[in-house]
Amino acid sequence: MRTKPVLTIEDARRIMAAARLEAERRRLEVSIAVVDEAGVLILLERLDGARLHTPDAATLKARTAAIVRTATADLQDQVGANPALLSFPGRMPLSGGVPLTAHGHVVGGVGSSGAQPDEDEAVCRAATAALAALPAEERTVGGAGA
Repeated sequence: MRTKPVLTIEDARRIMAAARLEAERRRLEVSIAVVDEAGVLILLERLDGARLHTPDAATLKARTAAIVRTATADLQDQVGANPALLSFPGRMPLSGGVPLTAHGHVVGGVGSSGAQPDEDEAVCRAATAALAALPAEERTVGGAGA
């Protein structure tokens, strides 16, 4: 049986803390979501002042990045050439969602909503840097049921 890395709640907390720190440093009023590889929500924070729609949008961006396994900014760039990308249910091809990877595997996604596209993207990139900075032994590796 194959083994693969999976996000733990502690990993998600570290990722969220890094994203929140970047948002606060930039004084952004955003919501931030962390999902697992299947796009299932692990953590969600709506920072003070974030608009009411932002938790749902952040979650959809994170889910899209995890499932499609690419940054949502890349998908947004493709919408002009292929408007059908907008019709996939439960996905949001707008900047601000980035897949989370460990040991060459997508283990989840992070999404930010409420700021300008480049700012949402920067919040997500800070989160991915936090995951990449974790020593390999601090990431949980389990079987398919982990």
